[in-house]
Amino acid sequence: MGGWGNLAVYSKLDEGGLQLSTLPAYIRRFCKDVLRQYPLFKQELAALEEEKKAVAESLPVATWREAASRQAIGDPTSRQAFRLLRLEERWRQVRFYAQAVEDLLAYLEEEQRKLVELHFFDGYPPWRVAQELGMSESSFFRYEKEILTLLAHRLGL
Repeated sequence: MGGWGNLAVYSKLDEGGLQLSTLPAYIRRFCKDVLRQYPLFKQELAALEEEKKAVAESLPVATWREAASRQAIGDPTSRQAFRLLRLEERWRQVRFYAQAVEDLLAYLEEEQRKLVELHFFDGYPPWRVAQELGMSESSFFRYEKEILTLLAHRLGL
């Protein structure tokens, strides 16, 4: 769980009766979107891995016995190399968000993890999640606020 810094401070502050800082609405929306898109991030990572592998295997490898060709920058090999670089950059971006959600899930207690799965991954409305977990809707919204604050902190927002 690298990169969490003083995440435990948030929990201790909340347990001590102090308020968690209120996130601006745009950060709350962004964090909710990241959580909702997590299953898609996982699928995209798998697809990017496959595509990176296919492109990397298609690139020729120069050996000492064969001289490397010296063609213009627009040749097919350089296009494939640049494509591989773009795929790698997209993979890093998607992996950053997917790892942040995985770190969050590893940090949360079971009930909070289940809340994330039901509400953000499965799309259950708040009242249904509260009913499934045997909690009040106000508890749902309190947990959601804590979860979004933790994710915002993990993302560096």
